[in-house]
Amino acid sequence: MKKKLVVGGIVGAVVLGGAFGANAMTNNGNDWNGQTASLSQEEAEKAAKEEVSGLTINKVEKDDDDGRLIYEVEGTTEDGKEADVDVDANTGEVIETDSDDDSDDNQNSADVKITKEEAEQAAKKEGKGKIEEIEVDDGHYEVEMSDGQDEYEIKIDGQTGEVIESEKDQDDD
Repeated sequence: MKKKLVVGGIVGAVVLGGAFGANAMTNNGNDWNGQTASLSQEEAEKAAKEEVSGLTINKVEKDDDDGRLIYEVEGTTEDGKEADVDVDANTGEVIETDSDDDSDDNQNSADVKITKEEAEQAAKKEGKGKIEEIEVDDGHYEVEMSDGQDEYEIKIDGQTGEVIESEKDQDDD
C-alpha cells in the first residue's frame, strides 16, 4: 500500500511539474495574471532608454496600475542618478519618469535659484496644455498641467531647472 502511495505521489509531482514547465514554455513573459500585454519587456526597455539618455537598466518589474498594465524600469544614468520609468505595456507610452539626484531635499523656497517663469517653460516642454497650479516645495517647483485629455504632474529642480519627475495620467473630468 505504501509503495502505491509513493509511486502515485511521484507520478503526481511529475505531471504537475510538466504542467508548470509547459506553461513556462508558452508564456512569452508578457502575462499579468491572465492579461497579456502587446509590448515585450525589450520594447519597454528601449522606450525607457529613449526617454532617459544614458540609462543603464538595473531591474524591470511588471505592475498593474488601476487596470493599466505597466513595466516599471529602474536604472542609473551616466551621471549616477537613479531613474525610474513607467511604460504602458500595451501602447509603449512613457507614463512617468522619476529621477533622484541625491541632492539636499531640505532646500527651502529661499534656496530656489530659477524663476517661476523658467520653471513654467521647463514644464511646458515636458507636458501639454494649461498650467493649473505651480508651487515651491522643498526647493523644487511642482507644476500641474492639463490639456483636457491628460493631466501632468511635473517636478522641476529649483536650482537647475531640470525636470526631475514627470507623471502623465488620464484626466478624470
